[in-house]
Amino acid sequence: MNRGLFSIPVVVLALLAGAGCSMGPHAVLVPAFTGIMPDMIAVMPVLNDTVDMKAPGVVRPLVERKVFDWGYDTVPPGVVDSVLAEHHIHEAGEINQFTPEELGMMFSADAILYTTITDWSTTWLAIYASQTVGLKFELKSAKNNQVLWEGQYTLEKRAVAGDRREIAALAVMSALSPYQPLAERTINIIFKKLPYGPHR
Repeated sequence: MNRGLFSIPVVVLALLAGAGCSMGPHAVLVPAFTGIMPDMIAVMPVLNDTVDMKAPGVVRPLVERKVFDWGYDTVPPGVVDSVLAEHHIHEAGEINQFTPEELGMMFSADAILYTTITDWSTTWLAIYASQTVGLKFELKSAKNNQVLWEGQYTLEKRAVAGDRREIAALAVMSALSPYQPLAERTINIIFKKLPYGPHR
């Protein structure tokens, strides 16, 4: 048995443990939020400002589940897509044709949550690898179009190689490491700045 082949995954796990970011999450909550706390939130399709076309498919179900777990009722994603299609909206970038108030009437929702992927990248520099996820959220009232809450954060996972086996592990990380765990951590950090909903 070649023990070297089985040592790489262990090194990968050690490398993936390192993560960092330059500053804390940006979040703004309007003072009147508690007085107009929404109950039903419609989570819009994710706007993707990156070149990775798979990113929205990873992020959207994580956001929908987080909103529900945070104590808010949510419009089922199938209903959101169906209603938007009826209004000839097939891309997230087209949603701004309608105001939050108009969207609220479409979905019988109290607020509309917009999500933007700002970063979804992997960097590989011989003995260094990093994976980065950046997300931005904006929650708007469906009653008066007011921004109720917004949050933004970019989280980076880093690894540096020290020998040839670790360099091989870095290559594995760069090629195979999924984004979902990092995206979920980013969402969790941002949502800590959002008050719990009425059902939590």
